[in-house]
Amino acid sequence: MRVILLADVHANWEALLSLQRAEPKPDALLFAGDAVGYGPNPAHCVRWLLSNATAAVRGNHDEATRPHGSLETREVLGAPPELEEAARETVDYARAVLAASEVLGLQSWPLFTCTELGGAQFYLTHGSPLDPLGGQMHPATCPEAELHRLFDGVPGDVIVLGHTHMPAIRQFDGRLIVNPGSLGQPRYGVPDATYAVWQDGAVQIKHLHYDHEATASKLRMAPLSAETAGQLTGILETGLVSVDD
Repeated sequence: MRVILLADVHANWEALLSLQRAEPKPDALLFAGDAVGYGPNPAHCVRWLLSNATAAVRGNHDEATRPHGSLETREVLGAPPELEEAARETVDYARAVLAASEVLGLQSWPLFTCTELGGAQFYLTHGSPLDPLGGQMHPATCPEAELHRLFDGVPGDVIVLGHTHMPAIRQFDGRLIVNPGSLGQPRYGVPDATYAVWQDGAVQIKHLHYDHEATASKLRMAPLSAETAGQLTGILETGLVSVDD
């Protein structure tokens, strides 16, 4: 059985189209959150994920599409400080273009879920089990004692996380912890998108080249401030978040 593990699409339709070409017929697709935010095509991506994800959880940007009473309350919990304004602007943009049914679809995703596929149990959450929306958990560098604190008692043979935009796989206590990285806004120093494939018990991180300039051009034309558009296109082009942006 071939299962696609995906996270942090962030309204990047070009990256999602490239995934569809690379993986046209997976047996299942599991999504660890953040369909929207930072990118120019929230509606396309939300519709596709609502239709194609076997199981999904909502991320902090998805959560922020929930209707609020005023602009001041639309903070995106868990966004890096240097990206707070970009997160607010692009979530506002997503809320403006998403249909009410699409917002309801995002909000119907739980904060965590378990599903069984191919004889393995998969546990999904966006950040961490103790902080699903804001937890920053780096599997490759997390001390073992902290892993026990976070994951003892959490079900699953494969634990799938998102949020950091950094791909990683770690074996722990007879289980696999997988962060597939970000399809829509990579931040590991390379602009190529990443996702993961679980097949018959083995997991592999996949790197995917896509037309990031097409996404950047759409961002420049979107109703965003010049500062936000410039910052976000810079991340797409480099795979890095500059604190000087």
